[in-house]
Amino acid sequence: MEHTMIEVKKLEASPQNARRTVTGKGAEELQASILAHGLMQNLVVTRSGDDAYLVIAGGRRLEALRALQEAGKLPEDHAVPCQIVADDHAMELSLAENTVRQAMHPADEFEAFARLADEGETAEHIAARFGVTPRHVEQRMKLSRVAPELLAAYRAGELTLDGLMGFTITDDHAKQMHVYESLAPWQLDDAGTIRSALTEEMAEASSKLAIFVGLDAYRDAGGSIRTDLFGEDIYLENPDLLHRLAADKLDAVRRQLEEEGWKWVEISPDRDWSVVSGCGRLRTRPVDAPPELLARKAQTEAELAHIEQALEDTESDELIEALDAAESTLAGIDEEIESHAAFDPAEIGQAGCYVTISHDGQLEIEKGLVRREDAKRLASVDSIRPKPKGGMPDSLCRDLQAYRLQAAQAEIATHRLIALDLLIFTAARSLLGKRRSSGPDVSFAPHLPNARGTVPGATLKAIEQALALTWLHPDSEAEQFQAFLTLSETEKLDLLAYCVALSLKPQLSTFNADSAFELALSLTDTRMESYWRPTQANYLGRITRDRLLSLGRELFGDQWAQARSRDKKGELAAELERAFAHPDNVACSPQQREKLRCWLPEGMAFGTVGTEAYQATLPQAA
Repeated sequence: MEHTMIEVKKLEASPQNARRTVTGKGAEELQASILAHGLMQNLVVTRSGDDAYLVIAGGRRLEALRALQEAGKLPEDHAVPCQIVADDHAMELSLAENTVRQAMHPADEFEAFARLADEGETAEHIAARFGVTPRHVEQRMKLSRVAPELLAAYRAGELTLDGLMGFTITDDHAKQMHVYESLAPWQLDDAGTIRSALTEEMAEASSKLAIFVGLDAYRDAGGSIRTDLFGEDIYLENPDLLHRLAADKLDAVRRQLEEEGWKWVEISPDRDWSVVSGCGRLRTRPVDAPPELLARKAQTEAELAHIEQALEDTESDELIEALDAAESTLAGIDEEIESHAAFDPAEIGQAGCYVTISHDGQLEIEKGLVRREDAKRLASVDSIRPKPKGGMPDSLCRDLQAYRLQAAQAEIATHRLIALDLLIFTAARSLLGKRRSSGPDVSFAPHLPNARGTVPGATLKAIEQALALTWLHPDSEAEQFQAFLTLSETEKLDLLAYCVALSLKPQLSTFNADSAFELALSLTDTRMESYWRPTQANYLGRITRDRLLSLGRELFGDQWAQARSRDKKGELAAELERAFAHPDNVACSPQQREKLRCWLPEGMAFGTVGTEAYQATLPQAA
């Protein structure tokens, strides 16, 4: 065998090379290595005529050398070390060269990169020399810094690479080993499970508290952040600091509200529905509203009443258009008046504020809440909330009430025990407590909403068809009752739930948020957005252009609203309809996308008490 230097331009791939498939995988790494370290392994060639050679081992290296010459990174006369062998043993030697060698174990690569870094090499420099990205180098160095026992387990095949990646979320070896020893063997293959166990005492940057405080404020206060090199998650390592910063920010809000003169300020980072539901509300009053604006409101209301009266006699397209126009005008006037509204300073001292943080990290302040013990001293407390804000036309409000009622009926009809509790509570409160209830009509007068072809309507129809009604077939009441007595308890409860459901009355939660009816709906643990989503026909096309812009600003921010400030109402409604219908196709943040999926007009939602709170009230089996 002969070793010599041969120019690359004299080399060709041999048909006797055992490696027939040469992929592009790792080509950049190989080229970078050749430039940084030279050709560390010679090519194996056979002679092919005068001054020409065929490469039987080293096809990838030959391709990399040619690519570097074409890129101008190696001269045309560049020569490389070659071993010349006899042609009669070419295939055997090629097969041996390609099969006997063994690739380096990944753990060895991790530690080799780490040693280079310890010698002062930067991730960028190492990446350039080996043809990989700086992030690839950082990931490998991160893997090399896990507990030695974990690397040993990985080398022994007792831990997968995916599992090893999960442990890199912390540099605390003791914590890594504690989690490793606490998890079942099948859990060690899941990086997510490992990562969750290691970060249970950290806070995610996507949590509502982190969004509320802000990462910049957290960093400025000395908080440390850990980024998952193998994912997109960011973790805050000092949750105590995060909670303190949130408390300080909320306390500043408290002081500001106390300076305004409110009697009490209650703060709860996690919303407590019972605080607000037990309070009445102060009415705001127009302050310095222009007399001509109030006169326009009175005139428009008179016109609207006239149109509605005319519609009771005859219905026409002209009258409906006039009704929509009048309602739109009135909504605009109400918005203007609202800008002049304020609480009476004399009443603020008897009311309070509730402060909480929404699920998307935004501050929420509800002002003008009046506790029961203070209500008697105030004449202007609303036990029933005003109409939803935002210029909602009366006809739209009625339609939303009808749809919500139908969804409420479908849910109450399928929750027997909630229906039973609601009925007994309403009857007892009305007859024994001498107080009118907002629950079902105990006289069982049915309320059938005018909402045809709806999902809850179909659900109600299916429930009705499944009821046991054969006991109604006999002619006399006594015979019917005799047949009714043969029904099972479940069949009787199904009938009761359906009847209670049909007796519910239409309302949005903004009209009576602290009622038994609203609490019962929240106990069904149903999300109204699963029944109803905004479209041009049912909502977006029936509110004002200004309200559409305001809705877009609420969902996507000021930049969205400014960019569409000249769009027509129909264009805004169409774009918002597409966003609500296909939130995954909208270019926005995860928080905005979640808001798109959950958004409802004020008063449409059922509340969020959940079934766990209700189950806790049920008697336990002996």
